[in-house]
Amino acid sequence: MAKFLRSATRQTGFIESGRIRQRICVALVLAAWTAILWSGVAFADITATPDAPPGAAGLQDLLNWTLYGGAIACAATSMFGFAKMGISHTQQSYQGANHGKAVAILGLVGALGLGLTPTIVNGLTAVH
Repeated sequence: MAKFLRSATRQTGFIESGRIRQRICVALVLAAWTAILWSGVAFADITATPDAPPGAAGLQDLLNWTLYGGAIACAATSMFGFAKMGISHTQQSYQGANHGKAVAILGLVGALGLGLTPTIVNGLTAVH
């Protein structure tokens, strides 16, 4: 009987803590919705303009340099893969040659993805 009471007490503690967490979550959700509604009331006179936001030029430079670094990485990966494929093939290591071919192809696919990225981003963010 004592064993049953101890387990029942433990379970009740877990149930109570679960109810408390549930009530806290409900209160936080209500507070978030209240804040969202009040922010809409406070900022009702905002107008959207087609001007670029501050810092857009810096962000564009960061993206350009990231694409440049990615292109260098893809070219280096492809060169490494082709070199590994050639050296492994001449040394009769066909498993190494296959791995080098896979690495080279992945480098080329990465370069293709980097080449398509500006077109995709500009197409998705174009203002018509």
